[in-house]
Amino acid sequence: MGRPDLSLLSIPEALKRLTVWLAPQMPPKLIHPHEKISDAELVAVAVLQRVHKAVYFKGWWRLLKLNHCPHYPSEVQARVRLARLTPVIERVSVEVQALDFVAVDSEPLPVCTFKRAPRCKFKGARHGFSTSGPVYGFKLHAWSTLNGKIARYEIHPANEHDFTVGCVMNREWSAYSGPRQIGDKGYQSGTYLTPPKQGAKRPDPRWKEDYAAARKIIESVFSALVGAGLRWGQVKTLAALRLKVALIVLAYNLKFRNLLPLP
Repeated sequence: MGRPDLSLLSIPEALKRLTVWLAPQMPPKLIHPHEKISDAELVAVAVLQRVHKAVYFKGWWRLLKLNHCPHYPSEVQARVRLARLTPVIERVSVEVQALDFVAVDSEPLPVCTFKRAPRCKFKGARHGFSTSGPVYGFKLHAWSTLNGKIARYEIHPANEHDFTVGCVMNREWSAYSGPRQIGDKGYQSGTYLTPPKQGAKRPDPRWKEDYAAARKIIESVFSALVGAGLRWGQVKTLAALRLKVALIVLAYNLKFRNLLPLP
């Protein structure tokens, strides 16, 4: 009962479970009269949108107001409050824990098609390349545990090399008990466990065939995130992109969290 599938529960019950779990993790604040729901319930609504794979927040909010929660505030107020809560959602979406191994990789986050890039005015977006071809926008860099949980992630412009971002992410390496990192050939160095290059005279003796299977775990994780809407809809600012990614990661990681049953 600790890890229920929220997509199978009724929306009111799923909202209650998520709200109870999120409430202790929300920062203390003054309650203003115009705020008709708590921060925990607001975040729960946004997470459930990702659980049910609803494309647009406006339609999801309208659905809840018409059928379940007529007391909810306006959609505009909800959006403003969620934007302010972005750092909190990012913190709750992942948790620091002691790990032995992590799989490392990146996933492109295009903000428009590559042909429209010269006319795109998305601040901070850059031209870059991925295994699927050129991309204009950003990249999601992540650590995945061997059971598929996202342990850590960051968003960087698409032109930054995976190894460069990996060095930035490794500043928190000791907080995770110094896990050994399994990466692809883009992470070739003495720090990462990577497959040998084709025709290499001295392949890395630390590489084992079992690591190749572990490498596929994070690819499956990214596939699940894309299926949950990582590239759906439109975002116009980096702040909006951060909120979107944080909600999707939190919704994905819920299956690894223990949600206490309702009292």
